[in-house]
Amino acid sequence: MRRGIMRTRFLAAGAAALMVLISACGGSGDAEPTEEPAERAPVEDGTFRAVIAADPGNLDPLMTVLSNTRWVTTFMYDSLIFINEEGDAVPYLAESWEVGLDEVTYTLAEGITCSDGTPLTASDVAANFEFVADPANGSPQLGVWVPPGVAVTADDDARTVTLTSPNPDPFLLQATGLLQIVCAAGTADRSILESGAAGTGMFELAAVAPNDHYTFERRDDYEWGPEGAAASDPGTPKSVTLHVVGNESTAVNMFLADEIDAVLPTGPDAQRAEQSGADIMEITAPLGQLYFNQADGRAGADPAVRLALTQAADLTALGTVTADGRGKPSEGVGGLEPRPCPADTVTGSLPAHDVDGAAQQLEDAGWEAGPDGVRAKEGQPLALSLLYVVDIGPGLAAGAELLAQQWSAIGVDVSLQSITQAQINEVLFGSGDWDAGLIMLSVAFPSQLGPFFSGPVPPDGTNFAHLGNEEYEALTAEAAELPLEEGCALWEDAERALVSQADVVPFVDLVTPMFLNGVESRLLANNLSPPTIRMYE
Repeated sequence: MRRGIMRTRFLAAGAAALMVLISACGGSGDAEPTEEPAERAPVEDGTFRAVIAADPGNLDPLMTVLSNTRWVTTFMYDSLIFINEEGDAVPYLAESWEVGLDEVTYTLAEGITCSDGTPLTASDVAANFEFVADPANGSPQLGVWVPPGVAVTADDDARTVTLTSPNPDPFLLQATGLLQIVCAAGTADRSILESGAAGTGMFELAAVAPNDHYTFERRDDYEWGPEGAAASDPGTPKSVTLHVVGNESTAVNMFLADEIDAVLPTGPDAQRAEQSGADIMEITAPLGQLYFNQADGRAGADPAVRLALTQAADLTALGTVTADGRGKPSEGVGGLEPRPCPADTVTGSLPAHDVDGAAQQLEDAGWEAGPDGVRAKEGQPLALSLLYVVDIGPGLAAGAELLAQQWSAIGVDVSLQSITQAQINEVLFGSGDWDAGLIMLSVAFPSQLGPFFSGPVPPDGTNFAHLGNEEYEALTAEAAELPLEEGCALWEDAERALVSQADVVPFVDLVTPMFLNGVESRLLANNLSPPTIRMYE
């Protein structure tokens, strides 16, 4: 019998790089049951079992932005802060902090030790930021967790680490505070991190069978987890086994056979898992976003065309199809929950669905219907290629087909352009050969949208849709000079400036169920937070 459904929002971890999912790094969230679960006895010294979709490879936490690898490393490493579901920073390795627009000072909690028994010092922490900040080291986390050009100082006696950014950054705490911290032994010899660990995490790596499984053992002295999580808490697993299972059907079969305790299926196998009566944790992330290529000569450069095509689209129906019935209307521009500036910037900013009104808007802009029904202006037909990614499930393909039908109804000649995940960077940042696209962009902080929505276009920059929204640029420039609490209204207005001009059309977020058997946990990125995993009968 199902014990409860937990509706949870999360921040996904990833690089500020555009693949299928344009993703900038994020933090964590927690879950609150919608109904009070029955009292359950904690499991003493149990083994938590889960799956990872691929072998994590190099386990150095400062040399990866892959979410799969980063979840594995969170069993062995901690960060300075934890972000709760309300979006607030709470103590973790740092017991307190002082933050300004271009500087943050962390004070470490006392009594934190590394897996080799040595105390964690401020200098140890500082060395992590110095490593990432040095371009010669090639860390992909430079510019994601650590701002380029950051100055780092440490005071071991005061247990403080100070980071000074060369530019104002109202999200400096939220970014730098989530870096996974390596202890001195790993800093001195990074080769031991590739298949081992030197961290302060609750678990130590006990065994590795590449492409098969990873095993961890609990550190019984651990007591500095998020909001006081400790190894002595009832229900804390004694060991953890992560199986490498790339096939989702196989993972669900293992869950149903009680061979693993948690599974996150994104496809049709979720229905089989749901029928098991397991607990469900619902995770929400951006999915459906529509962009228009506004490069010179493209139809999308005309705001009347963008707004008319947006008006012609039944975004509710499109969202249902794209998310395969597991979505909810978007309320922000690619913001991963919990958004630091949480206002709904989408509702009321998009034009209402009106097919006749859309056709009239095109007519007024000089796009007249020809004998074949296709509109043209000055001899140029309104012909668009609609980009979508073919290998991330059937939802985007079905959504693209529906959108093409809706646009064809008002005289647009639409050709579907399917590409693979491996091709998305080349198309958006290379050839630029696309007119409209269902492209997923997700960020932790609104400031991370800037390089994608303003500034140089490819190949000199990442403004892939060739946007030139002056209102957005002015609002974000002003917001960047203010503390977060004061600047949120400006960040939100900047998003509205984008949406109201159909520079980006967010229409659906995906709600994905995670199934759990006798497990409770806070969330870190799109998965369970290791020091908070608790097991129950």
